[in-house]
Amino acid sequence: MGASMMAAACAAAMSSPAAMALVDERMSTEGTGLPFGINNNLLGWIIFGVFGLIWTLYITYVSSLDEDEDSGLSL
Repeated sequence: MGASMMAAACAAAMSSPAAMALVDERMSTEGTGLPFGINNNLLGWIIFGVFGLIWTLYITYVSSLDEDEDSGLSL
């Protein structure tokens, strides 16, 4: 039983460098100093646009709420 565990550990150790060799600049931006891992300007504009859309919908919804004494929205 110990020999089979040793063989499995050895096989896992020998196959992991091959998997790590497949990672190149197209697949990962970790450790490159790029904010949010954005390696394309279009991705930044998409993130900014989605954030702006959600923020606009939220502000529109909040501005339509009624503010009375029981709502808890007024100080």
